[in-house]
Amino acid sequence: MKSSKVFWGIFFILAAVYVVISKFGILPDIGVFSIILTVFFLWLFVEGIRNVNFWEILFSIAFICIIYDEPLGITALTPWTVLGAAFLGSIGLSLIFGGKKRKWKTVTGNVGTSSSEQYTGEEIRCENSFGSAIRYINSDNFRRAAIENNFGLLSVYFDNAIVQEGSANVSVENNFGETNLYIPKEWKIQNNLDRSFGAIRETGSSIGTSSTVLYLNGSANFGEIHLHYI
Repeated sequence: MKSSKVFWGIFFILAAVYVVISKFGILPDIGVFSIILTVFFLWLFVEGIRNVNFWEILFSIAFICIIYDEPLGITALTPWTVLGAAFLGSIGLSLIFGGKKRKWKTVTGNVGTSSSEQYTGEEIRCENSFGSAIRYINSDNFRRAAIENNFGLLSVYFDNAIVQEGSANVSVENNFGETNLYIPKEWKIQNNLDRSFGAIRETGSSIGTSSTVLYLNGSANFGEIHLHYI
């Protein structure tokens, strides 16, 4: 996550320079907020390609089209046509290629609906897009989980997960939504979560009386990751 902080730090410095130089009429008149959003969606697009996430790829393109619809001459297509195309395209590509990108067994939330699932296993992947989902991790030997939430509400409970090897890893990617993690307060927490125009919140506190260590990695992008210690 340090590289992400360096990236955004450099970006905001360059944005400050742009604000000053633009007053001299040297550079084209583009709003600072539009530049910030453009950089974010380009970063999200690259992350989508890296993670083979079609939701991130297509919605990044859609939002860039919305930001620059006038220069591109596509105002007739924005915003709902391009968003609808990104939505349907993401569903279609995920159905065709989604099962090929990872070896982990996946529990996926239905688009636009509410669902609840219980899951057992050592390596777990939970996905939710445009819906509400609850996941209960009931594992006798939990090692790692990859959690991804796009434009939805996802809650994951770890209170019935047993860590046999002393530590476990959870990777969280929250994009334009809210992800709630319910974690035993007895676990020791190594919180490496980052945020880009999002928030990381905690309710309660980790007392760390157990020998189990949970490593949290990932980021909240225009959304919120909420840690509940139970």
